[in-house]
Amino acid sequence: MIELLFLLLPIAAAYGWYMGHRSAKKDQEDVSNKLSRDYVTGVNFLLSNQTEKAVDLFLDMLQKQETENEIEHRSQFEAELTLGNLFRSRGEVDRALRIHQALDNSPNYSFEQKLLAKQQLAKDFMSVGFFDRAESLYIMLVDEPEFAEGALQQLAVIYQKTKEWKKAINVAEKLAKISTKADNIELAQFYCEYARILPADSKENPQTLLTQALKVSPTCVRASIMLGELSMQQKDYQTAVKILENVLVQNSDYVGEILPQLQECYQHLGQLDNFELFLIRASQASGNASVDLALADVIEQKDSRAVAQSKIYQKMGSNPNMFLFHRFIQYQMDDAEQGRGKESLTLLHKMVGEHIKQGFDYRCTNCGYQSHKLMWCCPSCRQWEKIKPIRGIDNPN
Repeated sequence: MIELLFLLLPIAAAYGWYMGHRSAKKDQEDVSNKLSRDYVTGVNFLLSNQTEKAVDLFLDMLQKQETENEIEHRSQFEAELTLGNLFRSRGEVDRALRIHQALDNSPNYSFEQKLLAKQQLAKDFMSVGFFDRAESLYIMLVDEPEFAEGALQQLAVIYQKTKEWKKAINVAEKLAKISTKADNIELAQFYCEYARILPADSKENPQTLLTQALKVSPTCVRASIMLGELSMQQKDYQTAVKILENVLVQNSDYVGEILPQLQECYQHLGQLDNFELFLIRASQASGNASVDLALADVIEQKDSRAVAQSKIYQKMGSNPNMFLFHRFIQYQMDDAEQGRGKESLTLLHKMVGEHIKQGFDYRCTNCGYQSHKLMWCCPSCRQWEKIKPIRGIDNPN
């Protein structure tokens, strides 16, 4: 709503000029007053969320003004530009394209004005998925200092949609030079995406790309997981352990994602006691149910079921959730004697298990999107690193 109000400021300026130049004659004053009333009416439509009525009214006003040819040169350009944007906002992209293309091709406007027309024309093409045409326009705008940052941002969006990760890296690196960030999540994810699709005979090294990802974004869990898996493929389990354990420091919400790989590494190294120590440390540092369940499994194998049950009971007091409750019922059910009590526990265990199965495993903390697999870019809000394991989110229930 606010954006549309700002969009209409050029119209207000154009009509202010229009009314001022027609105030000399009384009959023309009446027309100006009518236009002023129409503009106020249009703004009121916007404020009352009647967007369609507002757009129709403003379009009629602009088209009438064009017919009477009463707008000065600069104001006419702004009014035409706004008219095209209004058409795009209501889904009439073909009309927006015609207007913006006419502005771009007109010999009556300055170079700077044509740059604005190209910018809006690129937005028109983006809105209908003509990414190749939008790309060519944004590449032209990158060379203009006032438009460079916005053009690079849009190019990054295009290359992300078309999965051209090498190009995405190039524009993101240029953006990083213009606007420095302590944690460049988007660029790091582009490195990860490119490393993921590298063919086996590629001259580029995936380890180098992933290391660069961690350099620009030290909290990039995905880069650590991929680097750890590469070390495992090379049977360098000690290095893999060091890399994977760093996930706990980067973001403890994701620590459950590396437990199977970490356990495998420690098994190859013959150091399962160190795996238990890591789980204890992770359990103290996070409220991740996956860690607590894995620790219970290790304790049960090493000590006894009773000790593991005591550990789960203790964690339920500090971090109650469905996953730990399901395991606790399992312990109670196994220890119960045959009879109605055990039957009730069995039924309860089944009901809780079904509830867990019907739920999702991952959730976007930005928009709430849920899925059964981990995706590093949310398909709903398009934000990177916002989808997290539900077992790793505090109080997921």
